[in-house]
Amino acid sequence: MNTRAIIFGLLFLQAAAHAQSVGGTITGVVTDAAYQPIANAAVQLTQVATSRRRSVVSDNQGGFTIANLPPGDYRIEAGRDGYRKHVQSLALQLNQEMQIEIPLVPGQRTDSVEVTATPAFLRTETAALGSVIDNRQITGLPLDGRNFIELSLLLPGVVPAAPGSAGSVRGDFAVNINGTREDSNQFILDGVFNGDPKLNGIGLTPPVDAVREFEVATSTSDALSGRNGGGQVNVVLKSGANQVHGTAYEFLRNRVTDARNFFAPRAENSPQYQRNQFGASLGGPVIRDRTFVFADYEGRRVREGITRITNVPTALERAGDFSRSNVYAIDPFAQAPFAGNVIPKDRLNTVGLAIAALYPLPNRNVPGQNYVSSPALGDRDDHFDLRLDHNLGASDTLSFRYSFGDRSLFEPFSASSLVAVPGFGNNVPRRAQNVVASQTHIFTPNLMNDLRLGYNRIAAGVFQQNMASNLNRQVGLPSLSSNPRDFGLSQVSILGYSALGDESHNPQHSATSIYQISDTATWARGKHLVRAGADLRWLQQNAFR
Repeated sequence: MNTRAIIFGLLFLQAAAHAQSVGGTITGVVTDAAYQPIANAAVQLTQVATSRRRSVVSDNQGGFTIANLPPGDYRIEAGRDGYRKHVQSLALQLNQEMQIEIPLVPGQRTDSVEVTATPAFLRTETAALGSVIDNRQITGLPLDGRNFIELSLLLPGVVPAAPGSAGSVRGDFAVNINGTREDSNQFILDGVFNGDPKLNGIGLTPPVDAVREFEVATSTSDALSGRNGGGQVNVVLKSGANQVHGTAYEFLRNRVTDARNFFAPRAENSPQYQRNQFGASLGGPVIRDRTFVFADYEGRRVREGITRITNVPTALERAGDFSRSNVYAIDPFAQAPFAGNVIPKDRLNTVGLAIAALYPLPNRNVPGQNYVSSPALGDRDDHFDLRLDHNLGASDTLSFRYSFGDRSLFEPFSASSLVAVPGFGNNVPRRAQNVVASQTHIFTPNLMNDLRLGYNRIAAGVFQQNMASNLNRQVGLPSLSSNPRDFGLSQVSILGYSALGDESHNPQHSATSIYQISDTATWARGKHLVRAGADLRWLQQNAFR
């Protein structure tokens, strides 16, 4: 089968979803001093970090195209007999289509003209709107919490999500792009899907030191990257190079230098606050010019006291004695207050007494606000990436990357209930994994293929603090289930006091796996660049709620 048959056959392999591109393209023309095209000029492109080379020959119009290039710094050389060799440095961004002109000066081919300036190239070849946040911005701009996705707010049309929205709670970050919903965005990591299908947010957030650069396409994306109605967030991680590079860091905050919470009791220690964020990265060669490795790890440990003020029954009130309270105990049969504002012991309900005993005793002498607490929120987060790149030969490049993130969050207070006393919080585990294996094969200088196999898994849940304790049975309420995962206390509301009970939405858990295969063929002919391919995904979700 000839080349044209392969290309036009691939044109019919379009899928509902679209392949994602992380490689850029350099298109150029070689001219002489009179700006006339020079045919059959030898053009060689070298990636500075890995010394990988790509070679093409200019056509009859002096044009050439080199596609499927990873972002990075390059050196391009062009020459022909009767002309001096031209040497120029280029910085190619993620998914960028760069057009350059190479003027050759008459002279000996052993001589060279070197252009050291690296101009900024405008993207005039596509109608897509957006921009690339490069590594200098990612590592140089301040980031509270070190979430690089927050830098997308630098772009026009990108705004943070509404406070308390589904995608922006529990320390997560979400954005609205050009008026679309926060769950309309698509997240890509090294060319494969990196999302959480439950809320359609980002699946795994690599450390700042692992990200080379990322692109945010805000509108009018082409078929290669467009899928969702919102923005397309395309992230590329770093890879190893011939030189060894690494980082190590730790960020620390504690309560010693923090202001005291105004509402915390003066007789108690200030609420706990301890935050440690630490990590390291290392990249280098396994076999010089051939095999490279990059690895990183980041951990976060947070202990933060959360202060809540509420009202709880006093020791007399929980025994039925309201003689010293500002409320009246009404006899439901006589429709009048009990004598002395005290409920007789034979009228006290055993279930009510058991529920009242679950309240802590007051620790403040403030009417209506007699209890304050500052239980500690606990947050443990660990994630790492491992990437291998191997030049199989002049025509093949293999890459493998595995990313893992594991978080365990304890919330002492539930955000969706009125419980303001400790003991009824949530445990929120979350584990994310993302894998990609890819091969780039060059059939000819003008025909190449990029194959990617991806796997994305998100397992997350929210479990009540009393999941193992059947508090309903202990106080005399009916048990809603015989399964221990459903144990706890049903929510109880008492007018004038803090509510009690575990969050009614829990327990809940989901595990979603997405298997992905995508293939993109690129064919350059003259001034035309044709891409065709398919992106197939199979989703499996197991959940309970």
